Amino acid sequence: MIEVDEDAGEVYIHIPSPSLSSYAIRYSFKAPLPTSEVLFGKEEAEDEDEDEDEVADGGSTPQKLHSYLEAQGPEISFNAGISGNLRRSFRKMQFQIEDEGIVTRAVPLPLFIAGRDISLGAGISQRFGDVASMKGILAKRPFAFLRDSAFALNAAVLPTPLLQGTIATAVQPIPGTKPFQVNTSAIITNSLLKTPPMLALQVTKEIGERKHAFCSWSSGTISWPDVLQVLFSPIANLGLDTESAMEMTAFVQPSQFQLGFLSVPKQNRNTAVLGDDEDQAAEGEEDEEEAELRQIRRKARSEANAAESWQTVVTASPEEAGLSFTYARNIFNGKAASELARSEWSSEGHYSLPPASEPRCVRVEVRSSVNMDLSLAWNISGTRQVGRFTRVGFGVGVQGGRGLVMTASWSRLGQKIALPVAVCPMDAVNADAAALAVIFPWVAYCALEFGYIRPRERRQRRRAIARRHKQLKRLIPKKKAESQQAIELMAEHVHRRQAREEEQGGLVITKAEYGHYPSPKRWTNNSSNVAKDLDIADVTIPVAALVDHGQLVITKDTVKFQILGFYDPAPLLPKKLKIWYTYHGKEHFVEANDSEGIACPMRTHLLG
Repeated sequence: MIEVDEDAGEVYIHIPSPSLSSYAIRYSFKAPLPTSEVLFGKEEAEDEDEDEDEVADGGSTPQKLHSYLEAQGPEISFNAGISGNLRRSFRKMQFQIEDEGIVTRAVPLPLFIAGRDISLGAGISQRFGDVASMKGILAKRPFAFLRDSAFALNAAVLPTPLLQGTIATAVQPIPGTKPFQVNTSAIITNSLLKTPPMLALQVTKEIGERKHAFCSWSSGTISWPDVLQVLFSPIANLGLDTESAMEMTAFVQPSQFQLGFLSVPKQNRNTAVLGDDEDQAAEGEEDEEEAELRQIRRKARSEANAAESWQTVVTASPEEAGLSFTYARNIFNGKAASELARSEWSSEGHYSLPPASEPRCVRVEVRSSVNMDLSLAWNISGTRQVGRFTRVGFGVGVQGGRGLVMTASWSRLGQKIALPVAVCPMDAVNADAAALAVIFPWVAYCALEFGYIRPRERRQRRRAIARRHKQLKRLIPKKKAESQQAIELMAEHVHRRQAREEEQGGLVITKAEYGHYPSPKRWTNNSSNVAKDLDIADVTIPVAALVDHGQLVITKDTVKFQILGFYDPAPLLPKKLKIWYTYHGKEHFVEANDSEGIACPMRTHLLG
């Protein structure tokens, strides 16, 4: 527990012995609703007969398979749960102790589970597409409203018998506009002779890109109006008696009205077309229109990485009213620990590197609500992916009468475990205690993330690249020999073509090199040592062989070291292709990285 002494200006942290006090378990699953044909095996027999007829007619079954996939049958879902407290009882026992006589002490007994909330139920849901193409009763006019809608029927046995029917559909008052999403439901919790069903209505409208406004209303538990009670008195007795009203006191739901706005995160759809480094390198060689397009694409990529979302809801009911706000986004996004190598042999000596994993971001969510009595509740939580399907989280907030609570959570494939720990009672919660509860875990996580996790991933990546680099360097002599053989076979033919180009004043390749060139800064500092370590391949003949009718075109998608006569002199290192050529007797020069294309001749390549 955290205790702040404002008078002395000191903070005391007490670490009590942890003990379990409550528990909660929920589980649900969905499955297709089995039909009579599936249960009794008639469907397979019919399918076999249809298959035989199609084979006899020379047809196939793709159309039938496609129609089967389009038909969405009903689904059935089951859910169960239990929650309650873990209690410990004591038994008084007397002990005979020397020099003390008979002593009475309370001996703790094993914990026992007290279940205060047990739920058990099932539901059936069905989605309807284009009912105009359906057959049977659904194609009739009265059922036209079921188009592009969904229906669900849920029933619960515990904690109280319940039957709920829900219909969700899209309503488009004006053709060509975005529709309203309308969701209506009716809940029956008691006999219809006692209370009418609880009605609920929710309307959602898209008001902008990824922004929605919604309004919902629920009637809650109400009694039959006196007019209807008098009107149906000869037939049935509507209304609650004293005994029934006392029994259902714990299950009474108040009426409620909500109005809110919701902004959903942007989906990451083809936003990462180019990397940031490529964008910056290409900005100097593009026109204004392409620069604007790249800027828009970079902005869309940053929005997709942040995945911001927020929600504001105003709630009003006869018991209370309040305003709640929720904001969430991803932080600690970044580039991969190391860039992907673009050059890897893809023949028999292929050694592919594992993809560079990007730093896993943290999803931070802030929730806050203010009631009419100005009571404030808030919660700050963060979740991080630690496996392919696993996420862990930690949160701090004020939860009603529990005070300041820290919550650790674990989730995997829809299953979640949360462990709340009360660290400070409600009467002792203040700004200092809340700040300490938020800052300490945050600083500890940042130290772990940037001091251990990310440096460890970079070290592992560098070691993997070093191991693959050694394996590939052993194959360089073999690849170089294969390249020399190919060059010897094409040399005579290329020389004749280049002589013909020179006579016509066309494109003549004088020199071409492909390899890894160190950075200019390193070259100037250690020119003598670096010159010995240059990994350069002479590819003059293979590049000249690509000249066709006075033009040379190498697309950016072409893997350069796979061109006939090329080989990779520096595996897993960034390389450049440098070409010196003459055109109309004038000297030209061009260079390109592995991810860039080359087109010759061009005026920008002219020397002098």
